[in-house]
Amino acid sequence: MEDSVVLFESPEAGTLRLNTEAISHLSTAFVEVEDADLKLAIFSLIQKHSDYVLATSDKILCKQKLHLTKVK
Repeated sequence: MEDSVVLFESPEAGTLRLNTEAISHLSTAFVEVEDADLKLAIFSLIQKHSDYVLATSDKILCKQKLHLTKVK
């Protein structure tokens, strides 16, 4: 009889994973495309996903630190 282990990831971890995979695919497309306008469009998408991943990471860290927020 085989034992199976089911792992669940948090919604935040799932969101980060999906967006980092999207960045990976966009990066591959960026390298392979030759049209300059298309490269700029793909680069813009990479920047948006990167900003989202960084913002989400920051929110997760703040949530894990008992809802502390940065003070400027």
